[in-house]
Amino acid sequence: MRTGRGSLFGEFLDTTNHWDKLIALVGAIMGLYLSLEVAASVTENGINGLILASLGATAVLLFAAPHAALSQPWNVLGGHGVAAIVGILARDLLPHPLLAAAVAVGLAVWLMHYLRCLHPPGGATALYAVVGGDSVEALGPWFLLHPVLSSVGVMLVVAVIINYPFPWRRYPASLTPPPESPAQPPLAALEQAGLGRADLEHAMREMNLYLDLTKDDLARLYLLARRHHHHPDPITPDAIRPGTCFSNGKGDADWAVRRVLESDTGSVAYLNLAGPGAPHTGRTTLEEFLDWAHHQLPSGDGPDT
Repeated sequence: MRTGRGSLFGEFLDTTNHWDKLIALVGAIMGLYLSLEVAASVTENGINGLILASLGATAVLLFAAPHAALSQPWNVLGGHGVAAIVGILARDLLPHPLLAAAVAVGLAVWLMHYLRCLHPPGGATALYAVVGGDSVEALGPWFLLHPVLSSVGVMLVVAVIINYPFPWRRYPASLTPPPESPAQPPLAALEQAGLGRADLEHAMREMNLYLDLTKDDLARLYLLARRHHHHPDPITPDAIRPGTCFSNGKGDADWAVRRVLESDTGSVAYLNLAGPGAPHTGRTTLEEFLDWAHHQLPSGDGPDT
């Protein structure tokens, strides 16, 4: 059901496929179980419910949104670490536990913003440091190392291992393979389209917005949306003439350009100028070539041979 901006059910886009959701399921189970085993080793009485909430929320980010800015290693380690330190200090300095808990969470959010390690589950970690009970208080400053960073570190290792076999969701995001095609980086392509990095930053400041996307991802999102909006008219068979160049209009590693070498009834010979395996020649049916071609390139715009 499509909902409006003020809908009771909210409004967001989830374009992940069933395979991604299955990977998130398996990863969350494995990552959370192992990290909870580490956290539970702190006391003989098991673990407080607040650390369960903190680690559970981190598992959602790491395995459901591994490329999100809030999910990256510095956000995870820095967010939990800052929250733990602030929680310990607030507990020791403020006699009223509820006030100490509120101050700890507020200061943790404030510091995470300035240290560029915003991680929502850190709020539960700050609470845990204040109201976790005698077992947490007995740990003193060692609480930061174990169970906080030790259990979170285990989950980060699982996130790297679980996501690595799938190039499109490798964690951290810096491990994602770069585009193999000669297509320009997203920000460079955006500048050619008349916008640039400064424009993106200005728009975000105008909205006073924290966007959980990298600038490259935001630029790529804009370019893909514009390409879809300005989809050209279908290419006709008459346009397939020797010397003309066409692109499949895709992005990153799937981008390709072909130059028509010969076109006769029902058959097209072409030279693949850019894209996987380029340069190489091939032949296909006219119907298949028309299905592949997204738009015709102006004369001289094709890559040099």
